[in-house]
Amino acid sequence: MKKLISLVAALAGAMLAGCSGLTNLTPENVAENSSRTYTISMSAHINDGSVIQDSIRPYIVIDGEIIPMRKAEDMKHDRIYEYDYSMPKNRKEAKYYFLLDYDVENSIDGVSKHRQMTSRTVYVLRPISRYVISMQNERGPVGTVVPVLGRGFDKLDRVIIGDVYADSEFISRTTLNFVVPPLQSGRNYDVSLINTKGDEIWIGQFRVDASNMNVSPASIDITGGDLVTMIFNIGFEAPKGGYPIDVKTNIPSSIIMDEIVVPEGKRSVTATLKGAAAGKGFLYINGLGFTEKVIPVEVRENNELLSVANDAARKVDQSAAKEDAAKQATGEKVKSDGESSQNAAAAAKPVKPEGAKAEVKADAKDKPQPNLESAAPAGASGAAKSTQESSANAGANTNVLKSVSDAARKVDEAAAKQDLKEPSSGTEAKGVQEAPKASAPSSDEPVVEPINKTN
Repeated sequence: MKKLISLVAALAGAMLAGCSGLTNLTPENVAENSSRTYTISMSAHINDGSVIQDSIRPYIVIDGEIIPMRKAEDMKHDRIYEYDYSMPKNRKEAKYYFLLDYDVENSIDGVSKHRQMTSRTVYVLRPISRYVISMQNERGPVGTVVPVLGRGFDKLDRVIIGDVYADSEFISRTTLNFVVPPLQSGRNYDVSLINTKGDEIWIGQFRVDASNMNVSPASIDITGGDLVTMIFNIGFEAPKGGYPIDVKTNIPSSIIMDEIVVPEGKRSVTATLKGAAAGKGFLYINGLGFTEKVIPVEVRENNELLSVANDAARKVDQSAAKEDAAKQATGEKVKSDGESSQNAAAAAKPVKPEGAKAEVKADAKDKPQPNLESAAPAGASGAAKSTQESSANAGANTNVLKSVSDAARKVDEAAAKQDLKEPSSGTEAKGVQEAPKASAPSSDEPVVEPINKTN
């Protein structure tokens, strides 16, 4: 029975001892100081209720020596032990491990037993002249300036957040600032300090919060062909290479706009939007680190341009109608004037009685007859002959012949004047203006093109 009890106690002690151990509380890299003295500390976990408290003795084994450690004054109940180690000159590091000796009581036979714990690995102490103490901010939007405190900073040091290099500003050997670069919001990113040799020091984690982009105007209402200037303000200086802004729309046939990039070092950019086909929709504006901005857009038909086009077409139709009417009226006038001239000439020609023909001829033998053809104009020869015949029938009266000649001459002059008024054959009447030809559409009319959108 006693053997069974002893076995159970031994197993229990082994189980409790299995949860025991020594934990190193000293970082591998420590800040270098002028005295070259560094505190090395550890914590001891002894899960054995039968341990004798006064028997616990912690040690550090360093540089081949076993050196006792002291108990931390402000943590006496946590079994934390310390040792101040002075680094020899020309040494860049030191290796060490821990030992812990203690006694336990044996409740069976009343005899105490000695036990020892050893750390499971060999540790390294390495003083460094370059290190990070803290990052002042742990979250913020894109464009936030974050100070980093530490020691040994250099002008060529760079800060990388996630996998993106941030714009860095060297303030002093102990202070360095960086600007949160364009990154997807709502995520945590690791932040590290990298020197020219590629050595990396982890700084911490930073969470990127969403921000709002300032866009003006807040809504757009224009007619086709109109232009509107838009302003995009991101609130921080754009990084190297510029800051691209993604603009999309659900009415691409109604909007014409170039791609938008905030120039490097600038906080804002202006862009021109041109209205095209009539439509109603939205602009969807996005950028890394910003919430989506939605701008209502309405492009109306350009009634002024439509009115100008309709007026031009109406004027062309009116001019063509006037030209047709003028041609028709001119043709009728020429025909009417010609008939009037012929009727006048016929009326001036006297009627020659057949019975008087012989008398005229008989009298003509005794009296000299005037040459009516030479006295009258050439164009009135027919009328002069008729007048001669009429004068013979009237007794060959000289005064009557003269009167008839004068009448014939007047008839020929009137006919000549009419000929001057009449248009020549195959030509248009004078005084009718040619209808203006329809002009080609103006080059200033808007060209309907789709928006240049970034996928």
